[in-house]
Amino acid sequence: MELTPNEIRNLKFSSSIRGYNRAEVDSFMEAAATALEEARVALLKVSEEKESLTRRYEDLKGLEETIKSAIVEAQRGAETMLSNAKREADLVIAEARRRRDDAIEQKHRRVVELEQRYEELDFTRRSLFAKLQADLGVFLKLLESMDPLKPESEQKEPPRVNNPEVEIDRIVEQFRLETGAPEEKKDGQP
Repeated sequence: MELTPNEIRNLKFSSSIRGYNRAEVDSFMEAAATALEEARVALLKVSEEKESLTRRYEDLKGLEETIKSAIVEAQRGAETMLSNAKREADLVIAEARRRRDDAIEQKHRRVVELEQRYEELDFTRRSLFAKLQADLGVFLKLLESMDPLKPESEQKEPPRVNNPEVEIDRIVEQFRLETGAPEEKKDGQP
């Protein structure tokens, strides 16, 4: 049975000849009622605190779940960003390597072209030198035969050169065979 502090205060006992001291019983009942009243107030406060703490706990638990979800999403986002960054970096590196290889290949082709052009120009230079040397040789022989300081008896008739171009071509061909140079094109270009 649950008693309230007022019920304890208003409780009346029957009198008997040999009963307890009335003043002591009344004093005890007042003390018990006050103690019960204080206990009920404390219980009410504890109950309110418990409800407040329960609500706070539920709020914190919800916040914890939100934070966990946010962390999981952040991890997924970070992994996705990292994966995308790696993929993009791989693409950039592949493109850079392709450009590097293209540039190297282009430079190699240019070097080969320049080497071929150099060989052609060198052969042309040597051919022209040989032609000039042959022309000078023919003209030198012609000049020696026409030397005015030589007595006429020593002067020879100028050597007959049927066609100086044929003679020059013969010298150039001999030079080409001796040096292993490529054959000159007919239009005058190497």
